[in-house]
Amino acid sequence: MKKIFVVLAILASFLNAKKLVVLDPAVVEIIYMLEAEDQIAAISKLSMSKIWPEEKTSKLKTVGTYTKPNLEQIVEIKPDLVIVSFHSVDVQESLKKFNLPSLTLKADSVNDIYKNIEEMGKITGKEQKAKEVIEGIKAKFKSFEDPNLKGKKVVSLFSSTPMMAFTSKTLAGDMLKQLGLVNAADGLEGATPVISPEFVLSSNPDFIVVIGGMGADGDFLKSNPVLSKTNAAKNNKVITVPSSLLLRGTPRIGEGIEKLYNMLTK
Repeated sequence: MKKIFVVLAILASFLNAKKLVVLDPAVVEIIYMLEAEDQIAAISKLSMSKIWPEEKTSKLKTVGTYTKPNLEQIVEIKPDLVIVSFHSVDVQESLKKFNLPSLTLKADSVNDIYKNIEEMGKITGKEQKAKEVIEGIKAKFKSFEDPNLKGKKVVSLFSSTPMMAFTSKTLAGDMLKQLGLVNAADGLEGATPVISPEFVLSSNPDFIVVIGGMGADGDFLKSNPVLSKTNAAKNNKVITVPSSLLLRGTPRIGEGIEKLYNMLTK
C-alpha cells in the first residue's frame, strides 16, 4: 500500500511540472506540437542534426549535449522535471542526489510514440491536444496503406562494418512494418542483429533501406558488390534515408512515413 502511495505521489509531481528540462530531442518536438513550449526551461543540443522547429529551439537555453548533459547547469535551473533520453540515462542517478525528479520515455515503436505524446499531454496539461496529434498521425499512416507494398521483403541497415540490421522490434523496423513490408531480419536474435552480405543475398529483398551515415546508394553497393544481385539493386530500390527520419521518436513521424513511402514508391 505504501509503495502504491509513493508511485501515485511521483505521478502527481509530474502532472504539476511546469518547468521542464528536456534532454530528449523527440520529447522537445512533442512539446512544441502540443503547443506547450512555454514550459521548457532548457534542452540539450545535438551536434549532427537539428531539433524541430529549428527557428525556435535554436534560441532555447541549453544544458550541454544530447550525450553529455551538464548536471550543474540542470541543478541551477531547479526544474520540476527532467526528461532524460536513453543516451543520458546515467544522469538520473545524479539527479536523485539533488531530489530532482526525472522521466525516461522509450520510443521503440509507433505505439510507443503515441504513448509518449499522451504522457506529455498529461504532464503539460494538453491532453486534448495530445489526442488530436495522435489521431492526426494515425490518419497519416492509414493514408499510406498500399497493396503494392504489402508483403514485399525489406532489409534495413544502419552499419556496414559490421553490417547491422533493424528488426521490427525497433522504431525503424516498425515503421516499415506499418507500410506492410516484411522484414527479412525478423526472427534473428536481438533488435539490431549483425548480418552478412550473404544473408541479404539469400533473403533477396525487394527493398534495401540504408539509414544514415553510410553514404549514397551507389557507394553502399560499391562497398557491398554482392548485393547488386538482389531484386532491390536490380530494380533501383536501394534507398538511403536520414537517421532522423526513422530513429527519432518524434510526433512528426507522420511526415516521416510520407517521405519514406515516396522514396519506396518513386
